[in-house]
Amino acid sequence: MPADLRSLPYRVASPLLAAWRWVRRPTVPGVRCVVVRRGEGLLVRHTYGDRRWAWPGGLMRRGEAAEAAARREVREELGLDIAGWRALGRLDQRGPDRAHHVVWSFVAAAGDGEVDPKAAEIAEVRWCPLDDLPGETIDGTREIARWARAALAGERGTP
Repeated sequence: MPADLRSLPYRVASPLLAAWRWVRRPTVPGVRCVVVRRGEGLLVRHTYGDRRWAWPGGLMRRGEAAEAAARREVREELGLDIAGWRALGRLDQRGPDRAHHVVWSFVAAAGDGEVDPKAAEIAEVRWCPLDDLPGETIDGTREIARWARAALAGERGTP
């Protein structure tokens, strides 16, 4: 099945969800994950919603711990099963949908596993230095990169 057809449910649901959030203004818990390999972080562009560069991640499920959500989202979006997540911090943002977004961020080494982006959800991936991100990134991406650089600088060696 072509990637455009696989991403159709995401592209249809995204504006409907945004409209619901506009009316209800809920608190939306989510995660962003800095996956690092050889000093570079893996950014993604989604096939739906905001198409700017972002750290992989997504919404937490009801009752799901933030670290478990990070592991699940990276596995689902990129085909990487990473267990060693390190918490970076939490962002509280008002989204363009007027919802209150609470975003927990994590960093982990990718290892040598092959990145296999889920075509229905991920339009493009890009490795880039944490201190040299592309111009078009979603809100919070640069702040999370700063947190990741600081966390990695405190370790011996860089994942």
